This record gives sequence, C-alpha cells and structure tokens, in this order.
Amino acid sequence: MTNTYLISVRPTWASAFFLDRSPKTIELRKGKFGTSLKPGDTIVIYATLPTAELLGIVRVLKRQSLTVDRLWRASEQGKLARVSRAQFHDYYAQQESGIGVWVEAAEFFPSPIALSKLRQNWGHRWQPPQQIQQLTHEQIAFIKGGASGT
Repeated sequence: MTNTYLISVRPTWASAFFLDRSPKTIELRKGKFGTSLKPGDTIVIYATLPTAELLGIVRVLKRQSLTVDRLWRASEQGKLARVSRAQFHDYYAQQESGIGVWVEAAEFFPSPIALSKLRQNWGHRWQPPQQIQQLTHEQIAFIKGGASGT
C-alpha cells in the first residue's frame, strides 16, 4: 500500500521538480526526514512563502541516508538536486550524513492550490508541515479536485 505525503520546499527548489529540461530528481534533507517513505509513495510539493501553493506531485523511487560526501556524489555533484556546491555545503555544514529522496514522474498541477484554499478546506489554522505530513484520503481527494482546475 502506498501513501501520499506533503512536504514544504522553498519556491526555487519546489518549482525545479517541474522543469521541462533537467528537472530536480532528488530532494535533499537532514536528520531522520521521511523515515516512513517507501518506493511508490507520492509526495505533494508545497512551495513556501511568498508562493504559498501546492504545485504538483512526484513519486518516490527511494530514500537513502548517506554520508554527506556520498550524497554529493550520488546527486551527481548537485545536478540532480539543482544545487551548487556552495549551497550543498552550506546546507550540510556540521552534518556527517544527509537524506536523499529520489523522485520521478513529476506532475505539475494545471491549477496550483493556494494556501488560502487549503485553509478553507482543512481549517483556518492549518499550517504547511515543517518536515513532512502524511495526507488523509479526504485531503488527497480535495487536492485532486482542486488541482484539476474544475
């Protein structure tokens, strides 16, 4: 059985999943991020402020915890994550290891869903996750309906 999760990503890196040429195919994280992720799960990408929208969905190929050096090599020197060496090293400063989540099949929503719409449906106090949140069947149904533009 597969699950659907929601993650918050800064706008530059969130939109990079949906590029026509050389899209981002690895999400880089720290700590114990996404320990329950498994191949076939899907991740809805939320672009943080100032965008504040659900942009689309990707499918998980694998999640790996690697030393920072190995993760840099596995990301093809940052190319697959669309980050520079300086950005990578700044992010992983003082870290011995990092998490790579390899993804595929990126689908950009025809109508991205604004934070205000999410709060209308999920409660006015709802906040995008700091790390990762598993979505309910009701939330998934709302996203599918809202993102189709109908």
